[in-house]
Amino acid sequence: MLGSPLLALTTRFPFDNLFLVEMGIDEFNALETRVHASERDSRAVLYNEDCNVAVDTVVARIGQIDKEFIDGIWPCLNLAFLDPEGLEVEWQTVKKLASLQRMDLIINFSTSGITRNARLAVDNEDFTTVDCFFGTRDWRSVYERARGGGSALVRRALIDFYLSRLHDMGYVETKRQEKEFKNQRNVQIYTMIFASKSDLGIKFWNGAVEEVRQPRLL
Repeated sequence: MLGSPLLALTTRFPFDNLFLVEMGIDEFNALETRVHASERDSRAVLYNEDCNVAVDTVVARIGQIDKEFIDGIWPCLNLAFLDPEGLEVEWQTVKKLASLQRMDLIINFSTSGITRNARLAVDNEDFTTVDCFFGTRDWRSVYERARGGGSALVRRALIDFYLSRLHDMGYVETKRQEKEFKNQRNVQIYTMIFASKSDLGIKFWNGAVEEVRQPRLL
């Protein structure tokens, strides 16, 4: 099965530019080998660093590409796929990507990770991982209101809070674009969120996923 970088390299209608970020050295070496085996490898730029650091370079590069066309009039179309193992992608990174006028987002939201880390954070004021993930401490009051209703209610409340943060940056109808992924015990592992600032982007996304079968995680 192809991972997301190779899927991006093999699309029917190719991307003009691909910015691929992988922090782990072994994972980066594997990515580099696979990308260079593609006939489209010249379209890809690879970064072996933390995505929260690489985002500045990527956003600056996209901004430069925009200026090479019609500056401020017709910015390029962009799609960012944020696929962390847990809560590594900080809100500031999402905010920087969202600063680009035409940036759609696919976010792998770790629902199991958020509920587990939220419990740790409310008992330890110095545990800031979840604060960085949401970009605020306001999630704590959301958690406190929901925690009496069980893990499912907590999970739903925190996802909705994240979606509201996206909405505040101009993303529309985010809640309707979720896709839940569960394991064999029917436990939700993560939620894939699509966010676009355009109704047309939402239409394209719905058409693309209409017949996609949900994978079963082991």
